[in-house]
Order: sequence, then structure tokens, then C-alpha cells
Amino acid sequence: MNPPDGLTGPFTLPDVTLVQPAESSTPHTELQIRGDRIAARADGQGRILQEYRGAYVVPGLVDMHTHLPPKSPLHLTESVLLLNIAHGVTTIRDAGDADGTSGDAARQAIERGHPGPRLSTAGSFVTRGRTRWPNSVQMTGPGQAAEIVARAADAGHRWIKSYEGLGIADIAALVTAAERRGLGVLGHVPTALRHDQTLLPDAQHFFGVADPGDLGADTVLCRSTDWRGVTDRRLEEVVRHSLDHGLVHTPTLVATEALLSYRDYDAARRDPKTGMLPPLYADRLWHPQHGFPVYRGIDGARLDLVAHSLRLKLRLVGFMHSAGVPLRLGTDSQPFTIPGQALHAEMRLFSQAGVPAPEVWRMATSGAGRTLGPGLGEPALGTLAPGAPADLLLYDADPTSRTDPSDGLKAVVTQGRLYTRAALDAALAADRRRLRRPLPSLLGRVGSKRVLRTTDFAF
Repeated sequence: MNPPDGLTGPFTLPDVTLVQPAESSTPHTELQIRGDRIAARADGQGRILQEYRGAYVVPGLVDMHTHLPPKSPLHLTESVLLLNIAHGVTTIRDAGDADGTSGDAARQAIERGHPGPRLSTAGSFVTRGRTRWPNSVQMTGPGQAAEIVARAADAGHRWIKSYEGLGIADIAALVTAAERRGLGVLGHVPTALRHDQTLLPDAQHFFGVADPGDLGADTVLCRSTDWRGVTDRRLEEVVRHSLDHGLVHTPTLVATEALLSYRDYDAARRDPKTGMLPPLYADRLWHPQHGFPVYRGIDGARLDLVAHSLRLKLRLVGFMHSAGVPLRLGTDSQPFTIPGQALHAEMRLFSQAGVPAPEVWRMATSGAGRTLGPGLGEPALGTLAPGAPADLLLYDADPTSRTDPSDGLKAVVTQGRLYTRAALDAALAADRRRLRRPLPSLLGRVGSKRVLRTTDFAF
């Protein structure tokens, strides 16, 4: 696919207002971009972009939990990178590489000049017992932790993905080994454990909140939605445990909300947002009868549980925010979660849970930057400070009083290159046409059949 045209620096944005969400607003500023950095001061070099005079500038958004697609002849990697940039997502944490090809495919596309976000990656899934993804590392005991972490660090990953089947001692050993190498640990609270039985530093999806005995099966669907036994007392226990041990949560609320699309699958597959991805997703992988086995036959009773669990998760986010538990905004890659757009939905859901809009923006920018930046060698990631990465969003008004990052977006600057909203929209439309041509459609049908036949989609 052909990438959109972008403007490289040096260039200056005249008389703009710099908005550091929930922290400061600095009007009448000359902001210069040199290379992939915010310059300490404007020196008159390069173009002065008068069309952005008076604009509001905020840092680019960060998705703290997503999964890039595997390398494929469909060039889905480039499509997903473009979707993120078009929605203002300029950094992502890839929370696990399903087959070991996605991270390299993304880096190679960006090196070829395709617009894409900065990447902070987890690599393999560390697991015990059943292997659910091809790119998994079997851990047979705590003594393996140092070796597992060393391999990940040597491969350039900044995170360890603690996954299913691990015991309490396994997780503790991974955390200790990761700390020694300067890596973080994120992942699933294993199915057999409650959140308060582990010290998982960054727990994903609110797994472990529901009691293991309440789960109908060891699947992502049951783990996400079998919350009938969850009470306010249980929510308060999770909040207390998180505070006592300094634990972080990445709830991925949007992955739960998106399941409600199965109430009217035909309407959801026709939704323009769904059309941002190739038809193989909605027509095949997400099909309620023939797609991922874990979602086949999803019915009204299960969807009622989805809605019930979402209400409780929103309540838990509100409790956590009020108590001061650190929260991260992430999206995952589940049915009807669209890269880029899903982070906007997650921001809306955090606001719905009671987090003020400027604070939601802070979490999605400087808050996430403080977590990812040091590992990327970018301590100022998510800020507008001199010397910070030139990852910026330009608006016609201050967007941080609401949680709709698409409203009023004029341009995106990623790694120092400026893309207009019009250029990004045109590139998305061209990619949508590309993916619906006969050959890509055929490759999508063949590829989706192979994926469904060869992968354990119980997750």
C-alpha cells in the first residue's frame, strides 16, 4: 500500500496553544519541529505553517494494550499502523506477539517510511500447560525466570507477558528477574487465581476480579463476563489490594463493550467503523456461527452477562480512580475493537466511569509516557517539553474538555512528520478499496480459514 504524504521538518507552528492535559495551557507559542524532536526554541528555519496559526497542540495518544497483526501478504500491519496514526495514536504497547512476526513486521514497515506509532513490545506469552498462541514460552518453574527475561531483553522487548497457567511463585520470579533487567511485567491473572492472590504489577482486563469458581469455562469470554458473584465488597477488596501493593490495572473496557455488538451482528458488520478493517474480520473471524470458536453461539443470556459485567467494571474504574489506584488506557484486539478508534471509545468509557475528561487525556498522554518512555529512551514521551518526541495532535479548539479525540482533529505529527487529516482520511479510503479487491479478498478468505483451523481461540 502507498503511505500518505507527510511533511518533514524543520517547520514551525505559529501562535499555537500548548495543552498538557490536566496540567497546563500555554497560549501564543511558536512551536518548532526539528527532525523527530520538539525544538527548545523556534529559530526561523524551515517552513512556517500559517494554516495552523491559532491551533491547539496536545501530545499524541498512547494505547497501553493492543496486539499488532501477524505478518501477512495482505499487508494488514500497514493497515493497522495507519488506523492508529489516523486516530492520533502515536505510541502503542503491544501486549503480546501471537506468532512472533508482528513486531518485526511493524518496525520494518515504519523503517520503509510508512507512518506508524512508536512501539513498546512484550514479545512471547509466558505460560504453563496448554499453549494458546504459537509464540509462547513454556515456564516449568520459577528457576526459568531469569533466562526467559534475558531472552526477551536481548530481543529488544521492554515487557514480559505473564500469561495463563502460571503459579504465584512463577509470577513473583518473573517480576524479580524483570526488575533486574529494567523490564516491566504485564499480563493475565491466571484463571485459577484471584487478583488478590498475585502481585502482578500491571493486570489486564480485570481478570481475577471474579472468583475462579464462578467461571463457566476457562475462556476469555467467561473470564470477561462471568461476574454474577462480584459484589461491591469484592470490588473494594481489589481496590485495597491494589493500593497496598502498588499494582496497576489496564481494564480494556472497550473489549467488553464491543461484545454487545453481537446483539445485532448484521448492523455491526455494516457499521462504517467496522469497515475500516478488511472483510475477513467481521465476515469471518468475528462471525457468530463460523468465526472464533469462543464467540460462536453467543446468545441473549450471555450478552446480558456482558452488559452486567461492563456496569461493574465501570464502577470499579470509578472506585479505583477515586482511591488513587493507577489506571492505564488500553484496547486489546477482540471482536469489533477497531485499532485507533477503540482507544477513543476507551477514553469515553473512562469518562463514563467518572474520570474527568482532562484526567482521561492525561492518562492517555503523559501518564502513559511516564510508564513507557524510560524503556524507549524517551523520558519526555507524552509531553510537549523541549527535546520531547515530536508526536503531536493539532486541533481547532482545546479537545481535553471532552473525550472525543476525533472531533476537530486537524493534523497528526508522528516522529516529526506531519500528516493532515485530509491526507490520512484519503489514505484510509484507498486502503479500504485495496483490501476489497478480488485478490486481497481471496487471500483473506484463505487466510482466515487457516487461522481458525490452526489456532486455539479459547485464549
